[in-house]
Amino acid sequence: MRHILLIFFVLLIISFNQTYITYQPNLEILGSKIYVLALITTVVYIIIIYLNLYVLVPRLLLQKRYLAYGSILSGLVLLLVIALNVQEYTAYTILGIPHVRSTYFNYVTLLDGISNFTINMLCIAGGSMIILLKYWMENEQKVNQLQNEQIQSEVEQLKDQINPQFLFNILNRASELAKTDQRLASNMLLQLSHLLRYQLYDCSRDKVLLNSEINFLTNFLALEKLYFDRLDYSISTEGDVHRIFVSPLLFTPFVQNAINELQIQDKEPFINLHFKADGDTVIFTCNLNNREIGIEDSELSGIKQRLNLLYKSNYKLSISNGTIILELNTQK
Repeated sequence: MRHILLIFFVLLIISFNQTYITYQPNLEILGSKIYVLALITTVVYIIIIYLNLYVLVPRLLLQKRYLAYGSILSGLVLLLVIALNVQEYTAYTILGIPHVRSTYFNYVTLLDGISNFTINMLCIAGGSMIILLKYWMENEQKVNQLQNEQIQSEVEQLKDQINPQFLFNILNRASELAKTDQRLASNMLLQLSHLLRYQLYDCSRDKVLLNSEINFLTNFLALEKLYFDRLDYSISTEGDVHRIFVSPLLFTPFVQNAINELQIQDKEPFINLHFKADGDTVIFTCNLNNREIGIEDSELSGIKQRLNLLYKSNYKLSISNGTIILELNTQK
């Protein structure tokens, strides 16, 4: 359809209009021959335009050979202008029509030729720009798709970096408990099955309800307490946590790191988790009762990397005096 529109509604109209204006003083003498001249003009335009679109643009312009493209296209347009003047001269000569111009080599002819060259050059080059824009948009779409796939892949890798160590520890503990307390080991494996179900199904989505994340952390801490019985914890919420969405497993590394810190301390281990939902903002607080939280640079780098990929600049993270505060703007 694009080619049909180009040929019949653009080239034919332009060609017939140009031919009509050129031979207007002698239309009665030309008669039906005016259509033959217009058809010849159309064919010349079609040859030049399609030669540009299918030869010059893909082989020169898209290959960034701009000088060669400009030079050859200029030569073709110059030939087009010369051909149109030769056609006019030939038509007047063969048909015996008195020439409007006394000679075809004068100042007026030169200015007219320069004008025709400039107009045709702009029109044909404009068609090239459309192809170039289409090519650029297709490449931009491919680049964006590759970037999205890369970001998604990096996010999934960062998820994997968070979870395997935890699963390994739980299975190890259940294996040890199976020898001494089978009932406790069974409960631990049951709790683990709930966590795995959440990880396998819910976490496959880009977003989950904040309430689901809170339930996951509740099961996570309950599972930890089955083995680390000295552990005590509390989870509190503020605002409507049932309607706001966050990325899955976003808070787990903070809690897991806090548990690791508490296990090596002599004081009574206690974790206080607080979630506040305020419109599109989520504020997560992890407090260890003023105990120092020692997040290594490598761990913090992985956490920040995932936050940067998911939320870019729409988050604030602060760690001081045994308290982690993460503020997220979920409306990206």
